[in-house]
Amino acid sequence: MNTLTLKKTTAIIIEIFILILIQITPVFADDTAEEKLYEKVIAHGGGAYKGYETTNSVEALNHSIRSGYKYIELDMDLSADDRIIMLHDWDRTAQHYYGTTFDKKLSLSKFLTLKVHGELEVLTFDKLVPILKAHKEIRIITDTKGDNEKLLETIAKKYPEVMEQIIPQIYDYDQWHVVKALGFDTMIFTLYTMTEIDTEKLAFFVKEKNIFAVTMPDYIADKGYCSALAQRGIRVYVHPVTAYEDAVHYQKLGAWGVYSGSLLPTELDGAEKDYYLTVSENGMIKKLTDESIRDLESFSVHGLRPDDTCAFYIDDLQKEAITADLQSITEGKHKLTVRINHGKTENGGMRLTDNPRSESQTQLEYLLWKDAKGLRLLHRKFEYRLDSVKNGKDFEDILSKATLSEDILKVMEQTFIAKKGESLFYYHGKPNVFMNGDEILPVQQNHGGRLLLPLSTTLKYLGAASVSMDNQKDISVVFGKNRSLIMADTSLIRNGPWITRMNQPVVLYMNKAMAGGEFYQYIAGVTYLEEDGLILLIPGGFQPDKSSRHQMIRAAEKLF
Repeated sequence: MNTLTLKKTTAIIIEIFILILIQITPVFADDTAEEKLYEKVIAHGGGAYKGYETTNSVEALNHSIRSGYKYIELDMDLSADDRIIMLHDWDRTAQHYYGTTFDKKLSLSKFLTLKVHGELEVLTFDKLVPILKAHKEIRIITDTKGDNEKLLETIAKKYPEVMEQIIPQIYDYDQWHVVKALGFDTMIFTLYTMTEIDTEKLAFFVKEKNIFAVTMPDYIADKGYCSALAQRGIRVYVHPVTAYEDAVHYQKLGAWGVYSGSLLPTELDGAEKDYYLTVSENGMIKKLTDESIRDLESFSVHGLRPDDTCAFYIDDLQKEAITADLQSITEGKHKLTVRINHGKTENGGMRLTDNPRSESQTQLEYLLWKDAKGLRLLHRKFEYRLDSVKNGKDFEDILSKATLSEDILKVMEQTFIAKKGESLFYYHGKPNVFMNGDEILPVQQNHGGRLLLPLSTTLKYLGAASVSMDNQKDISVVFGKNRSLIMADTSLIRNGPWITRMNQPVVLYMNKAMAGGEFYQYIAGVTYLEEDGLILLIPGGFQPDKSSRHQMIRAAEKLF
């Protein structure tokens, strides 16, 4: 072999070696880089906002961005005039979100007149574009109950400038080719419409087509598909997940992350991944969300290691600076900071630092509420609940100044009184708050203008023996000797063989049943009076005349 041939052969070998390195190196480099692309929590339906779930509203989207979500799933469809709007569907959930149903699709202009839950601004793709341009790090994941291919084609044609920030969901194998041809490189394969799932075929397809991830409903994940795909190297997301403990459950099954409106990104991939406050409930330890406590010893810090120590600060005052029973804390809202110091000083004391973001320290922030009822400790994401808290007025003082007749005064003292948009209500002259579990529920107004009271709370105060709702949304009410059944989002009440049709249906708000005055009149035998955003449930069959109605409404106004 001559020198020239040897040089050429050597050059070819070197070139081949370099090409091999180019092919191999990204495999290792991409693993870490790719991992950074995969968020642990994707905001579901735009994310939760003030307790509202999956509203796909402007407020929810902006709140999710402020809360640190990088990936946000939005429900989309085309309006009657082929404009992209954000809504879950036109029929099944319309009553829940908009207080009405639609016989057909609305035009964009009519859609823009709607409010979600009577107060939140509806979102369109035109409104979404400037938000995406201002937040280049945000990725929007599409979901639709309509024509997916037409929806994505509309995005590609009308909004090419933000296509890189859009991750379409596809619902079957054939859609990949169409969506790829439109110019979308990143896709998520979702399983909730599939009747048969072949994990071998799906895993091969996802790897071959370099699909970003697979997402599935919780009930499919629990059937073993989450574990089966994860074991084949597929990144899996599960939806919808609300509780932290459920997220941990699916992670143990192999899920990379979850779609959730209420779990913050930092809870699964931040400071709270390793450290958080816990409380004991029925002998079980659970992550603290919103709990009544006696003192700072009522909870513990999860994740503490042998060399960790922690200190508590209330409004930047260390715990030891106040009495242990917190009696020196004023009523109202306070910030509770937990500083966890990693490691010990040479003399065994706490290694405290003035820098809360020091590598030797982890900082958690919660909210502490104190009132006449006691102490309440909340995760910071539930601050909106405290903003809804109002102290009631002195009922007797207000009514004594209302110049009511003695008969009307006695009736008012027994009347259930509530107001549109308020969680505060009065019954037997005492202020209370509409709550279902931990969630505060304000009085709602349906599309026809009628007021809706939280069903469970209202009935229990009126004297119901029990109120329950099963997984099929069938509500059971036992009042006196009668048991009535009502299915949510219908206007039919079943009592034994008898069926009564109401003018207004019982509806769900934040997955809680709400009903109008007509419903309580039927179940509890009260008379209802509704006027000027106020609703009064009057006991004993008292029927107020025009003058009495006016007196009662004017007096009730002064209570709010």
